[in-house]
Amino acid sequence: MAGLYAVIGNVERNRIVKAAQRLSFFSDEDTQIIHESGIAVAWVSHDDPSLFGSACDPQTGVRVITSGRVAWDEPDWQRAETMHQYKGGLSNRLILERYLSGGVAAVERHNGAAVVLIWDPRQQCIHLLTDHFGFHPVFLYRPQVVEGCVISTFPDAIADDRAVQTTTDYVSMAEFLREWQATPPHTYYNEIKYAGAASHWCWNISNHTFNCREYWKPFQNPPSLNFETAVEELSEAVTNAIRIRTLPRLAPVTIYTSGGLDSRVLLFSAADKSCVHGVNLYDAVNQEANLAQQLCDAAGVKYVGFARDDDYYPRWMRQGVRLSGAMWSAEDNHFLGTRDLIQQIGTRTVMSACATDLLFKGYTLDKEHRRLMGRTLPIFKYKNSRTNSFLPYPEYQQPSSPTKFNQQIDGRFREWFEGTPSILTSDEDRLRVEDKRSRPVCYVSALSGQVMFRIFPYDTFLADRAIADCYSRIPAQWKLNTKLWGTVVARICSSANVTTSYGWRPNASHVEKLLVRARSGMQRRLGLTPKINNQGPATDGSWPNLGWYICHSSTLRQMWETTPLGDRQLMTDLWGSNPWQVPLEQWAKSPYDFFRIVTLLNYWSVRYETKYCEEMAWQDCM
Repeated sequence: MAGLYAVIGNVERNRIVKAAQRLSFFSDEDTQIIHESGIAVAWVSHDDPSLFGSACDPQTGVRVITSGRVAWDEPDWQRAETMHQYKGGLSNRLILERYLSGGVAAVERHNGAAVVLIWDPRQQCIHLLTDHFGFHPVFLYRPQVVEGCVISTFPDAIADDRAVQTTTDYVSMAEFLREWQATPPHTYYNEIKYAGAASHWCWNISNHTFNCREYWKPFQNPPSLNFETAVEELSEAVTNAIRIRTLPRLAPVTIYTSGGLDSRVLLFSAADKSCVHGVNLYDAVNQEANLAQQLCDAAGVKYVGFARDDDYYPRWMRQGVRLSGAMWSAEDNHFLGTRDLIQQIGTRTVMSACATDLLFKGYTLDKEHRRLMGRTLPIFKYKNSRTNSFLPYPEYQQPSSPTKFNQQIDGRFREWFEGTPSILTSDEDRLRVEDKRSRPVCYVSALSGQVMFRIFPYDTFLADRAIADCYSRIPAQWKLNTKLWGTVVARICSSANVTTSYGWRPNASHVEKLLVRARSGMQRRLGLTPKINNQGPATDGSWPNLGWYICHSSTLRQMWETTPLGDRQLMTDLWGSNPWQVPLEQWAKSPYDFFRIVTLLNYWSVRYETKYCEEMAWQDCM
């Protein structure tokens, strides 16, 4: 499990070695231990340490450690190779150079999904920088105490430190069951909090002080007024962001792809397509898989199909929960089971287009479907009031909060959205509410966010600094109905005559969408559309029928029926009623609710097991 663990102050080396062990999960991970007077750091990674390992300046003693990746163009990489005055990974040499010449302000807006840690023994200061959107997770234990503060990319790793004391935050668990996520900055531990997106933390050991500030906020400049200019700027930003993250020195590259709108920009913008594999997941070969292969062929990328077995999600659930800390639902554990394939390919960079929906397609805007003659149309319009949820989806019926936690959940929601309007009358109103739902990305539901950094040499082009600048200027009206993003995709992928999985072109007009929907409906009624029927959990799209697993998976059924009494009572309190009073066949009609419940159940089981093993290991050392 890749990640970072740092303790401020003077600590025993054995403590940081054990922290590294808690972050280690796979045999292909590299580990570095830094133990100095003032700080101890464990770095565990799937990234090449010669490129992304820690770096230091022997003359000043300044060190830079990065979890995740900061992106550079090839001339920068080549220049880093000549920096013989520094020791360590090339990327961190470049950051080190900027810091030593321009101070911390020169590295605040670092270009990538990464947590940057700088130790400056001259000033006895530790700087922590998070990325613009909060893609890469990082959490803090008692930051105000300075000496003894713990910084880590994984809350459970902090909680398992014997020098740390934590208590369970059941409100966050109840929130997860209702919202698919906890409210930032909360975790499942009262004493461990998220560090914040676009944040700069600084601890000064010599005078025992700390401070934190946001180094970047969106929407500070006037919005784009010309649509064509916005298309050109975002197209250029996306193309360059992908190119510099797929350079030959970072290859082979694996891109998770589908027949949808977003992943195709990765295929068509990669620097060297001969070194790229497009991996497509499916349960049975369907139209979505066919489109993915067509896109790979059109882009000149090697297509690799990956067939999920009929117990894929239940079988990988426990290991997925161990890696995710249950901070997103097991229904989104799409990629863990492909690790063997990724290793066989020899992949050095894994990418996906996850989070495009959030940033550029109005995924979390307050909206609803337009209707005609009682029928739902594939076209959205604004709602004029804020939905009191992180999930403002027209089709989502939010479960009610359990009485025991209702007041605290509502209080956290009000605190997080403080300063945003409940009545939405302007573009600015909508964007500020959307931003509160979208950042930090590592908290957002329906993404594989946190775990991707822990199991792969992962990178995301959406963390690019230029893309953040575009995000900050794009009006909400251009996100609704994918107006701007669809045009950008059509421009980048202009050489591909491949429709989206909905059957229309990337930049389709409302009229085209309505005509395609009408034609598809007619073809279905006439039996002219091929359907995936009676093939296990397979559907006509990318993702499976989760309800099928609930009815047919012996793995799920055994876990459900053998849940300990204490866990059943706790889940009843958190859910608000006894889930075991509902037959599994009935739960199959509400599969997303069920998967959130079993995510937490597996998490508790994993935590019991971890605590037991830790205790046994401790006793063996006594």
